[in-house]
Amino acid sequence: MPRVVTALATGLVGGGFSIVIPVAIWPGEAKLTAPLFCSPPTPTPMVVSDTFHDSDGTSTNYTLYCVGDHGTLTNEGFALPMLVMLTAHILIVTALVLLIRSRSRTTPTPTTP
Repeated sequence: MPRVVTALATGLVGGGFSIVIPVAIWPGEAKLTAPLFCSPPTPTPMVVSDTFHDSDGTSTNYTLYCVGDHGTLTNEGFALPMLVMLTAHILIVTALVLLIRSRSRTTPTPTTP
């Protein structure tokens, strides 16, 4: 049981840090969530960046749009795709930690006569 708790804690921390990837480095990662959010009339995902300038400075928002053949689109936002990506990152990191820890525990310790 402690192995699972350690793996989950590592997954939460690693997943939390890895969420920087879709926000700062590759916002297009939100396209990977398109099968969950884009329905058949609008199957093509697009991530659009909107930059706003106001008295507080400059802010950028990313939005997932699903686009159809005739220009129809639906705005899926970025919060739900971001939560799906965060969950996927946490699951991947947790699974990797569990796999590595289980493989390191299964190697037999050498016995000396």
